[in-house]
Amino acid sequence: MDETLWAAISAITGVIGNIAAMLIATASMRRADLALSQAQEIADRAVTAHYNIDGATAAVAWREQVIALHDRGLSPEQIRHIMLLEDGGEGYERSNGRIDAILAGIPRQDP
Repeated sequence: MDETLWAAISAITGVIGNIAAMLIATASMRRADLALSQAQEIADRAVTAHYNIDGATAAVAWREQVIALHDRGLSPEQIRHIMLLEDGGEGYERSNGRIDAILAGIPRQDP
């Protein structure tokens, strides 16, 4: 065999190797993209869970405060007036529980 044949075989083998490398790189990039998408989805779920936990904590604190004021003898209207004085208080009752509904059926306890 002459050198031209070996050179051609070597060139073809090099091209095949390069094509194989590009296919492997493309597959790796697709897997990396999928992993990144999954990581973003997990992060989004974590943010949502954190937001929900914070919201539940705020609602519990709101209700404890409403009940404590109720136990001090304040009416729902008086409690609402106090709670609306807080920074952002206008939206608290809507999101954390209606004062009248929280106090429904709860007897007053002496402090």
